[in-house]
Amino acid sequence: MVSRIYKIVLFLAFAVSIIFLLVGGYYTSSETVPYPGKVVSGDKTLTDGAAIKRGEAVWQKYGLMDLGSIWGHGTVRGPDFSAQSLHMMGQEMRNYYAAELYKMPYAQLDQGSRAAIDTRVISEIKENRYDGGGDVLTLAPAQAYAYQKIKEYYQNVFSGGSKQENILPDTVKSSDERNDLADFFFWTGWAAGTNRPGLDYTYTTNWPRDPSVGNDLPAESVLWTYVSLLAMLVALGVVVYIIHAYGFWGGGKQNPDVAVAIANAPITSSQRMTGMFFLVAIALFLVQTLVGGLMSHYTVNPLSFYGMDFIANLLPYNLVKSWHLQLAVFWIAVSWIGASLYLSPLLTGKEPKHQGLLVSVLFIAILIVAAGSLLGEAAGIKGLLNGDLWYWFGHQGWEFLELGRLWQILLFLGLVIWLFIVYRVVKGIFQKGKERGDLPHMYFYSAIAIVGFYAFTFLVRRDIHITMADYWRWWMVHIWVESIFEFFAVAIIALITVSLGLAGKEGALKVVYLSATLAFISGILGTGHHLFWFGDPAFWVGVGGVFSTLEPIPLITLVARAWREQNHLEKVGVKFPYKWPMRFIIASSLWNFLGAGAFGFILTTPVANYYEHGTYLTTNHGHTALFGVYGMLAIALILIAYRGIVKPEFWDDRPIKLSFIALNAGFLIMSFGTLFLAGLVQLGYTTSAAGGVWYARSPEFFNSPAFQLLGSFRIIPDTLIIVFGVLPLLYFMVTTIMRRKEATIKEEEPIFKTS
Repeated sequence: MVSRIYKIVLFLAFAVSIIFLLVGGYYTSSETVPYPGKVVSGDKTLTDGAAIKRGEAVWQKYGLMDLGSIWGHGTVRGPDFSAQSLHMMGQEMRNYYAAELYKMPYAQLDQGSRAAIDTRVISEIKENRYDGGGDVLTLAPAQAYAYQKIKEYYQNVFSGGSKQENILPDTVKSSDERNDLADFFFWTGWAAGTNRPGLDYTYTTNWPRDPSVGNDLPAESVLWTYVSLLAMLVALGVVVYIIHAYGFWGGGKQNPDVAVAIANAPITSSQRMTGMFFLVAIALFLVQTLVGGLMSHYTVNPLSFYGMDFIANLLPYNLVKSWHLQLAVFWIAVSWIGASLYLSPLLTGKEPKHQGLLVSVLFIAILIVAAGSLLGEAAGIKGLLNGDLWYWFGHQGWEFLELGRLWQILLFLGLVIWLFIVYRVVKGIFQKGKERGDLPHMYFYSAIAIVGFYAFTFLVRRDIHITMADYWRWWMVHIWVESIFEFFAVAIIALITVSLGLAGKEGALKVVYLSATLAFISGILGTGHHLFWFGDPAFWVGVGGVFSTLEPIPLITLVARAWREQNHLEKVGVKFPYKWPMRFIIASSLWNFLGAGAFGFILTTPVANYYEHGTYLTTNHGHTALFGVYGMLAIALILIAYRGIVKPEFWDDRPIKLSFIALNAGFLIMSFGTLFLAGLVQLGYTTSAAGGVWYARSPEFFNSPAFQLLGSFRIIPDTLIIVFGVLPLLYFMVTTIMRRKEATIKEEEPIFKTS
């Protein structure tokens, strides 16, 4: 039992952080970029807000966030359409004035004439001509000329295709849809270049960087970067002091006999069924890595696959990217669900009636949602779903939230059912008069949080402003992952290390409270660093910059301690049955420190984020944080549960050891040898004197010798990961799935019988 003060601090950390984020969201909703009722130039109406919103829907319908990005959010391999539109606006306005004033192309003008035009163009782009009272946006004649040129460009690109940008012909099916899409892209470019009323920075806080249109680092970013670094050092010092002053890592006895007993224990019908969850999870993992390999091939060989171009037509880049992300969420979620269903009866010593049947029904439901959503995304991207069907059954259009709305609802219902099934088993721990803040309780609270926070995805709606939709999306992508997943991870790791006799309960429980508190403070408020440049108010630059990720510190320390204790047990001759599963937990913690911690921290300060936003440095952080942390943990949970399900004589550490080495080696090479280096090279394009984001996301960068070399080298880590990492795991699962223990423990019968 822990002190009441731990519970109060944890509750306050969660509640205050959520309230602050909600207040910030309310303020954001009043400061969004306006959708003008009309866009005019002179007495001519060019477009209107309805067309812009229709274009936004087209962008979602065809999964174009997985083919490029808007205001930096989306796929890195491809154009940032807002940066591209803004840069084209500046270039076409220069052409307009060169022809009007000098009757010759801009490139042929002398330096003085070009400088005069440059000044005029930047001034016109920066001037905000939106009249809120009349809801009318007035464009200067040169802007109106650029608007028409931009519409022509996107009509051609999305009808005829653009191989260098991985855009197939007829990616957007109708001319009307392409017109609306161009209006939407122009509007995002206008917002990125035009100053907010009365301020000296744009609606997107001067992102993307593009000196040709007057966009450069805002002064606020420098100030808040200094404050962020100072806050990080002070907070780190406080955490280190608390850990040592209050003995968070001390005490606790080890009892390896418990681990042996769990590995050899008889199982229930529901526990036996979880083996199928794990087989499906690893199969989905294989498919995810295969489409990831195909996507990396498209990166340096757009719209081609070793001469078999029909593959690119069948599986275009945006579909492959959508599947790659969704499959990552699916296989990790399936593994966590299966592991929790296996562990729950061990916590209470028995399972209730009909538990096996309910677990089987949940398994079938998961298969239906996974298959249906993946097929629906393909149908939506290929334009096979008419009317609103694309939204309900196809592709919602948001990165990490690609699945259609119906599948999203069914997935949420599946999570609710999972929570109910787990609660049926563990409800005894909540009996009146019992302690409700112990390790099993924290584990169940984290499961509640996973389900509860996924519900916020339903606030990502078509009818609200794109900035607010993105705000709510980050409640799932960031808070769900970097706070709630972190809470679940540290709770279940603590529960496992204690259950396997590797750590004392009191010390582990204190670590859970400390880790969860840090995760809530830094993770929830740290969401602000995703809101720097997406049309949100500039105050997020301060909030998001200051709160950085500290949660990996206690997690890695806890598991390092467990590792030392396990090694000690092995040295004195104790045979430990969970050696390689625990290695995966240790790897998860190390990747947490490197991927989520180090690679995340170098991106979160406002100055760094301004320049790297939308580059491969973000991709590197995403890969090492999502798979490195939660993928490794998912494999660990699978193996810990599966160790107790498979008959002991058929357990084989060799394929697991090979997989462990290959996955970690492959990811190290992928991270340091390709993604990180590609991000550094790309950063040079963003920061170059005449460059900017448009240049760093252009074919000039993707066709550069350095990027082509790094992209081609990617086949080495991909091969390690797929052939020597995933396939041995799948082989092990397939060859042992029929060698599971029989379910000899009947419903409501004790698992561990005392004589």
